[in-house]
Amino acid sequence: MVKKGAWANVGIITLVLFVSFLCAGPLGAAPVTIKLATGMPPDEEEGLHRGAVVFKKVVEHNSGGRLKVNIYPSNQLGKEREQFEGVKLGTIEMSWIAEGPVAGFFPEIMVLGIPYLFSSEAVAYRSLDGPFGKALMDEMRKKTGVRCLGNGENGFRHFSTRNKPLKSADDLKRLKIRVMESPVYMALVNSLGANPVPISWGDVYMALQQGVVDGWEAPISLIESMKFNEITKYIIMDGHIYSFLPLIMNDKFFLSLAPDLQKIVMDATQMTLAVNRGQNVRNVYNAIKNLEGKGMEIYVPTDKERQVFREKSQKPVIDFLEKTFADKKLEKKWIEQALKSAKDAEKE
Repeated sequence: MVKKGAWANVGIITLVLFVSFLCAGPLGAAPVTIKLATGMPPDEEEGLHRGAVVFKKVVEHNSGGRLKVNIYPSNQLGKEREQFEGVKLGTIEMSWIAEGPVAGFFPEIMVLGIPYLFSSEAVAYRSLDGPFGKALMDEMRKKTGVRCLGNGENGFRHFSTRNKPLKSADDLKRLKIRVMESPVYMALVNSLGANPVPISWGDVYMALQQGVVDGWEAPISLIESMKFNEITKYIIMDGHIYSFLPLIMNDKFFLSLAPDLQKIVMDATQMTLAVNRGQNVRNVYNAIKNLEGKGMEIYVPTDKERQVFREKSQKPVIDFLEKTFADKKLEKKWIEQALKSAKDAEKE
């Protein structure tokens, strides 16, 4: 016979186990899986992919296995425009892409394509990480349902050609130049007298190889990491646009996560961006040395020569943005705030 006190102890133990079960959640619950799509190959010497690997490791470790991150590199889940659309629709939880294709969904982001807006990486960081950058990305979240967790670095973009040396803005006249799928990039190239050809990232190498275009514009680190030195010979380091990499997540998915998991994702993002930015600066420094060693001719324009680029392109692009914003009934304040933010960041 079981004594009355024994039954009481069994009841207490059962209650404790039941409460523990409720607090712990479903027994053996499967982790929440995050698909992270990128356009870059799985090369950890490349800043974006290394950052993605850091994000995966930090999130999985700090969540104790409650979150699982699967990286899909090399446009496995579609090209950049399709990746953004997938995140918008929720078929992909996350993506890490260049900003160009975002303009098709959120035109306001084109203000960051104003030529020669930022003079250095430090100035760009202060603007993008500050109130202006946060407000612009929050506007994107409201309009598209895509949350920007933070902005990584693609780097300053330069012009590169297959056969023609580049030493001035005039050298670009009448050349066919590949640009990202963004109207503001097309406006920039038009302002310099060249012919812009929008081509998605995955098709650029072949387009250059087959002579569909005479050149392209891109960060110098990408020219080396993607072996574009095999098909292009000349670079002019004019630094016309600071290209960034928004790390994006479907907003509904983010909000569906428990608060502690949201914090883990945001903390991991900060570590990821630090790794990506540091890796990119290192890659740019190494790429310049390596590309010259592989026979590429790299020309660094003087301040006076760079000012010619600025004078030819900045006002026409701002005029283009103002007309585009008026036609689309977008708020002109974003153009004004981008210019003010860059100026304020320069002063700091």
